[in-house]
Amino acid sequence: MNAKGIAQLVVLWALLLLGALAMSFGFSMRTEAQASRNGMEATRAYYQARTGINRAIAVLSSGTMGDAAGAAISGGEEEASYDVSIEPESGKVDINFVSESLLKEILEKAGLPKEEADRVGDAILDWKDEDDLPRRHGAEEPDYAVLFEPVRPRNGRLASVEELRYVRGVTSEFFDRVLVRVFTVHSRTPQVNINYAPAEVLRVLPGFTPEMADTVLARRQEAPFRSPTEVATLFGGKGIPSGTMSLLSVGGASNVFTLTATGRAEGEILRRIRCTVQVGGPVEKPVRVLQWTDRIAAEEGGA
Repeated sequence: MNAKGIAQLVVLWALLLLGALAMSFGFSMRTEAQASRNGMEATRAYYQARTGINRAIAVLSSGTMGDAAGAAISGGEEEASYDVSIEPESGKVDINFVSESLLKEILEKAGLPKEEADRVGDAILDWKDEDDLPRRHGAEEPDYAVLFEPVRPRNGRLASVEELRYVRGVTSEFFDRVLVRVFTVHSRTPQVNINYAPAEVLRVLPGFTPEMADTVLARRQEAPFRSPTEVATLFGGKGIPSGTMSLLSVGGASNVFTLTATGRAEGEILRRIRCTVQVGGPVEKPVRVLQWTDRIAAEEGGA
């Protein structure tokens, strides 16, 4: 090959190399631009959720919490939106007052095999009792001291349902799907207000079937239960244990609510915030935030 041919070959290789570099650079810039856009939309979704929380707090501050209880709030602009659910904590099971038998039945009905329900139930009971003696399947301080990040059991009433995340045997999936939806520390009673209990609570009560839960939800759309007699009449002869019936109350909503806000941007990017608030504080602060869980269940393309 003569010098002219070699020169042409070098030029061709140089052009090929430059083309590859240009394509690589273009792809890199496109990826960075998309990542930057996703980051902006995620931030936009997050602040949509914040807007929803602030709007729900404004509704509760207005003194119309009876109308707001169990309500859903939504709004948005252009291709971004939010929706917020408002749930009274009186419709949940207070983990600090739940009996051992009811706790384990709830765990089992929520999907845990009986042996696992016994283990998790005993571990929860050990977490909140005052002694250091582990139950048959439970766990006390020595069991947590050997963890990579040691924790100490509360040995008293839980200050937050979030503590259940640290109990031995509790997975993040089970906590997010069941425990945080079913239990509370704010009702301060062993009873559950049937007028505000979400479907997740109704479905795990002993003796309740999904159909019975749907019956309660449909009945509440027409009018709230006004007396225990109405509840007993609705479910008479349907096999609900007397212990479950005694758990159900029809009193007014508590003054503590859980707000769950989902912000959306571009229809696909989601950000969620959950907070617990107390209504009826000092005049200068009618709604007090008790707990704030930021950026929970961050997903893309989810519901």
